[in-house]
Amino acid sequence: MKKKIIIDGVEYIAKDASEASAEEVAVEETPVADTAEETVDEAVLDTKIDEASEKILAKLGISEINQKLKEIQDQIKPATKQSKVSDLIDLEKLMKKDVSQMTAREKIIGFFQGMIQNNHPVMKALSEGTDADGGYLFPNEFRNEILRDILETPHMRSEVTVVPMKRDVMNIPTLASGPQVTWTQENATKTTTSAHFGQVTLTVKKMAAILYASDELIDDSADIDVVNFIISLFSERIGDEEDRVITQGNGTTQPTGYSTGSGPASVTFNNSLSLFDNLTELEYALPNRYQANAKFYINRANIKELRKVKDSTGRYLWSDPIAPGQPATFHGYPVVEDNYLSEATIVFGDLKKAYWLGDRQRMTVKVTQDTETAFTKDQTAIRVVSRIAGNIVQPYAIKKLVSIP
Repeated sequence: MKKKIIIDGVEYIAKDASEASAEEVAVEETPVADTAEETVDEAVLDTKIDEASEKILAKLGISEINQKLKEIQDQIKPATKQSKVSDLIDLEKLMKKDVSQMTAREKIIGFFQGMIQNNHPVMKALSEGTDADGGYLFPNEFRNEILRDILETPHMRSEVTVVPMKRDVMNIPTLASGPQVTWTQENATKTTTSAHFGQVTLTVKKMAAILYASDELIDDSADIDVVNFIISLFSERIGDEEDRVITQGNGTTQPTGYSTGSGPASVTFNNSLSLFDNLTELEYALPNRYQANAKFYINRANIKELRKVKDSTGRYLWSDPIAPGQPATFHGYPVVEDNYLSEATIVFGDLKKAYWLGDRQRMTVKVTQDTETAFTKDQTAIRVVSRIAGNIVQPYAIKKLVSIP
């Protein structure tokens, strides 16, 4: 059935494609009740219908009314997408940019948006690759934000030596005893000197942190402040767990802790001596070459007792920080509060020389809504996996005072 329409007294009829080509327009005008008839292509007819509709709307003033309504709506209710225009990122528009041209902020929000939307092309484009488990590696910008938060607050990571690892296992030779030195006469046979080396292995362990984010939080995640808030939640939890394993890791499923690892010599608390005398014994048990950067590592409960210790003249040996950000000192040495350290132990020494934290620099992420908790509570489960290793590499650099009463 052919389309027909009458415009300004002319009847237009869409002709079949078989009658003429798209470029041809056959027009026949025969008065039919004061109406002319013209046969045109269907596409031409549709165009004429649109033009006629616009004329009718213009005569009725509807186009002008619609425009006024739009202006009023814009004034009364600023477009929601405009209210956070500085914080929102259009993923479709963003991904048209070359990754090398993106700012750090664009990569962070873009990756997070792709993550919560389970948008694999976006995550693949912005990530540093995938791991063996199929998780996406965080872009460096995203991972650096998590580590920055960890380092900006007091954590044990800043107390030890952090070693980048490019593989899951690293063997480290350690000096078990120093060279022997002898004096000889000229042209005399020299005694062979030897240094005995041991070996410590850093083996990467996997640590997973899971955050159940509400749908409301996810909806607002295009805001950089919300993303930073979520990053801070992960960094706080990962930082706390790093603190725990650096101090008391079991060495099997976790890195080895500096208080649980073998090697550092212990100074047994002498019940016949005062706390001050025992701590003096601890200080002098540490070789002189490690004294310059030595610190006390103490549980909070023991710090309370240390603040009460006086020397023979009645002077308190505890000194509060002399400036914001500086540590308190005891007997002139900095004090670090480590609440994962047993109350029965005080550690003294240069922990940066004693302990290495291997950082695999591969932080991956997976997102799901399929867990029972996430599904029933309208939440999204975000799982971040970090890989670290840790071990004592120079046991002579720290000493432990044990059996604190």
